[in-house]
Amino acid sequence: MVLEVKRPRPMWEILFSTHHTDIGLLYIFTSLAFLFLAGALAMAIRTELFLPGLQVIPDSNTFSRIFTVHGTTMLLLWVLPFSAGVGNYLIPIMVRYKDMAWPKLNAVAFWMIPVAGALIWIGFSDTGWTAYPPYSIIRAPGPAADMWIFGAKILGISSVLGAINFVVTILKMKHPDLPLMKISLFAWATLTTSFMIMVSLPTFAAALIMLYTDRLGVSGFFNPAMGGDPIAYQHLFWFTFHPEVYIFLIPAVGMLYEMIPKFSRKPIFSYQSGVTAFVLLSIIGFASWAHHMLATGMSFTEKTVFMVGTLAAVPASAMHVFNWIATMWGGRIKFAAPMMFGVGGIMLFFASGAGGVVNTALPLDFITHDSYWVVGHFHLILMGTVSLTLTGFLYYLFPLMTGRMYNERAAKVHFVLAFVGVILVFITQHVLGLYGMPRRYFDYVPIPEWIAMNQIATVGAWIVGLSYVLMLVNLIKSAVSGKHADMNDPFKIGEEYYDYTRREPHH
Repeated sequence: MVLEVKRPRPMWEILFSTHHTDIGLLYIFTSLAFLFLAGALAMAIRTELFLPGLQVIPDSNTFSRIFTVHGTTMLLLWVLPFSAGVGNYLIPIMVRYKDMAWPKLNAVAFWMIPVAGALIWIGFSDTGWTAYPPYSIIRAPGPAADMWIFGAKILGISSVLGAINFVVTILKMKHPDLPLMKISLFAWATLTTSFMIMVSLPTFAAALIMLYTDRLGVSGFFNPAMGGDPIAYQHLFWFTFHPEVYIFLIPAVGMLYEMIPKFSRKPIFSYQSGVTAFVLLSIIGFASWAHHMLATGMSFTEKTVFMVGTLAAVPASAMHVFNWIATMWGGRIKFAAPMMFGVGGIMLFFASGAGGVVNTALPLDFITHDSYWVVGHFHLILMGTVSLTLTGFLYYLFPLMTGRMYNERAAKVHFVLAFVGVILVFITQHVLGLYGMPRRYFDYVPIPEWIAMNQIATVGAWIVGLSYVLMLVNLIKSAVSGKHADMNDPFKIGEEYYDYTRREPHH
């Protein structure tokens, strides 16, 4: 892919643009800003837990506020906008169209994000990122919780508008000579993700309205004192946010399908199985929402159904992993920084997936529920697989976006630090959960094993934080004064590589 690098433009021209590459850049820059903000909160949480007792956070209420905003920001203001930004930047090019289907709607969807982010950060709610009733409707102080509800609502509308735009662009605006089964696998990832957003988010939107009217005292949907059921909120919430886990993951999988054939110097092993796995995951994502709720008193039959639904995701995920391994097998792999982040993400996908599969067993789930095992599991997938892959793709896009190359050595140091740090934090948290430490706790009993593992996790977190500061310095410096990239082959992979959708040499 060759993009024409234009002359530098004034900032206002990008801010008020509706062109897909400009909107993509705005999404990417905004998401990176929120990544660093949420990362700073994560550092505060881990520093507080380095030892029992008070360290840097004054009280438990402030601790609850910090982890609420950390979780909400990482999920809804880092992963989703970054994926949307990459989609905006690349999808019209991949389907051979001049722009997104509705450029102005695209700009509106983006500009909702800073507004929603401001509401969430100014409010600084203490409800937890899940906002479970009855606390969130009876005791959570306003206006913070109300601002969180409105921020989440605006982000949901933004995601739905973006998803509609992606679906119409891919299905209706693609070049007539480009069949659907020849488009890039990243475009397939974006398409399936967009359909999932359109189906799942209205449920969360309804739950937020009910949550707000309950807070106002007008209704009692989730208020036990008024005959409501707090568990009903959990069903509505997880019907959106279990598919949302795949909405976070699938774009990262699509990015791996871009990087791995390129750096392996081989066509993708099986295009059809990649498409099949995307479609299967998008359906299966809706079949297992209540595995988050196995400890809520459902009947054994219901639990078994959701356990089986969870296990059904394993073959579909394995299809992707085998596809990547088979593509790399026998390839002349060039381990540039994007490929290192991609392979690291795949390795952590194994680890996090194994932890999730084990946790579907009902007896183990009762032991690990609301313990640090769960924290370790979902962070290993979201930080280990998703965020590392997104970071690798940021390096991959950097020469295309700026016309300059980043410092490769610094990028590789970033990968090593981030990979080691992630393992230190989140594998340790799995073990900490098995030792019985509950999640969401501001302080803990001074058990020697708990103290040692919390210290390992905190050191790991600081290593990850340091690695991302290194990335920031590298990218800013390289964007200003890095060496000019060869736009035909920025990574020096070779003049001849393969177009994996056509399985033929491309010069």
